[in-house]
Amino acid sequence: MSANSQPVTVERLSTEKIWKLLLEMSSQTTFSLLVYAIYSLTNTYFLSVGINSLAAAGASIISPVLIALGGVATIVGVGGASVVSRAFGEDDAAKASRTVANTFLIFWVVALTITVFGALFIKTIVSLLGATETIAPYAITYGRIIFLGALTSTGFSTIIRADGNIRFSTAIWVIPVTVNTVLGWLFIMVLHTGVGGAAWATVIGQAISAGMSIYFFFFRKNRAYHIKAAYFRPDKAIIGEVLLIGLPSFLKSLSASLVVIITNNLLKVLGGDSALGVFAIVNRLYASLSLPQTGIVQGMQPLVGYNFGKARLDRVRETIRLSLGATILYGILACALCLLIPGVLIATLSKESAIIAAGQPALRLLALSYPVSGIALLIAAYFQSIGQARHALFLTLGGILLIKIPVLLLASHWAGLNGIWASEAISELLLAALALLLLRNHAPLGAPG
Repeated sequence: MSANSQPVTVERLSTEKIWKLLLEMSSQTTFSLLVYAIYSLTNTYFLSVGINSLAAAGASIISPVLIALGGVATIVGVGGASVVSRAFGEDDAAKASRTVANTFLIFWVVALTITVFGALFIKTIVSLLGATETIAPYAITYGRIIFLGALTSTGFSTIIRADGNIRFSTAIWVIPVTVNTVLGWLFIMVLHTGVGGAAWATVIGQAISAGMSIYFFFFRKNRAYHIKAAYFRPDKAIIGEVLLIGLPSFLKSLSASLVVIITNNLLKVLGGDSALGVFAIVNRLYASLSLPQTGIVQGMQPLVGYNFGKARLDRVRETIRLSLGATILYGILACALCLLIPGVLIATLSKESAIIAAGQPALRLLALSYPVSGIALLIAAYFQSIGQARHALFLTLGGILLIKIPVLLLASHWAGLNGIWASEAISELLLAALALLLLRNHAPLGAPG
């Protein structure tokens, strides 16, 4: 396919004003993520109010599994999107199509392995994740179903955005999440099927997303990809590039799972069921409010990858500068909201007075990280987008192992539960400083200003 036959949406990435593209792409990706946040919050509400806080804690215990599954999707999604963006920038549509086929192949093989492993060892996994005896039954029921649905756990929205098709990448979030939310209400609040109902609602929503993805890449008219059966033959060069570029995101997800596991086990020792119940609610709020920062990153990535492929470094610099400003400004607003009305926010997810009281100082301390929490995430994504996986890997894996986990362990030892909540802000500040230093010293780009 020649450059002239590429979709107009792709060509806009090198011609439209950066602020306009970034606003359009980030707003739509943020909208998609906020829809997901609404689902996550309502699902927690259904579990907490429709059953009890132990059920919410049981689903929270399984969150590292969901993070790990998301990490598998991310490694092929982010890696594939980087390769696809640069392939379009270099007018190589055939490589873009081969990349998509190989990303599907990688994901299905890994997801099937995870399904078998999870189904066989669910009880051991739940124990290692930090569940108490009273929370474990909820976590086992929820987790077993989530593992069985692993094959449907991605729609590759990141790759869909790589050719500039923001509307469909938004729809692939909004439609499944809406179905998921409605089914969660039906199964838990109306039919009273318990945590199993919540898990089935999640799997059904994922299956819809996966089906939409297959339609987009293989059956949609006027698609940028023309994927032949031969393209599913493993291509070592493409697979290696996809995995190398996506590895930092995967390791970030895997490391994030490790942080949650360590946190759950620390909470189990320091506070038992009540602390785990607080974490289930407060961490859900914290993660949901941080999603717009992720939306900014996802909106930025195709702009950086495509323009870097076109050698338009001026546009890359402007994209980074505007993205950094946007994520810091949002972080300040989110922090202020949590500091001012933490009780109101927590009360939207739990009606238990003990959870609301104990959750307020926890949310306030966690929220102190918001102004800087998007910086390292954004700069790591920049390095991924231009194929500099080593820098991104250093920021993600090194940041977790050398900064986040040591800070978490030391803070919990010195300050107990408050130390656990405060550790996020301390580690994110250190990571932000390191990321900005790396960006400033990066030769192809230089300082973002």
